[in-house]
Amino acid sequence: MSEVVSYKTFGGLPWTPKYIEAIDSDVCMGCGRCVKLCVQKCLGFESFEDDEGTERHRAIIAHKDQCIGCQACGSICVKHCHTFDAKSA
Repeated sequence: MSEVVSYKTFGGLPWTPKYIEAIDSDVCMGCGRCVKLCVQKCLGFESFEDDEGTERHRAIIAHKDQCIGCQACGSICVKHCHTFDAKSA
């Protein structure tokens, strides 16, 4: 079994990055906070029509390979629709 990737903070404390794995589209309300917050531009928007024919938006993982594992997107999400996972070395 591989070890999980682990680093140290500026102060020398252990830190394990957890990378974006999924966004629950049934829970996401499309507010855009996570998309705007991500400095790596990992997230984007997807448009869809709801049951009443109104155009809506929801967050999607657009560039997963750019994620640095900071979990900022999940921290700002009021619906807690992001899931994360540590990466093996």
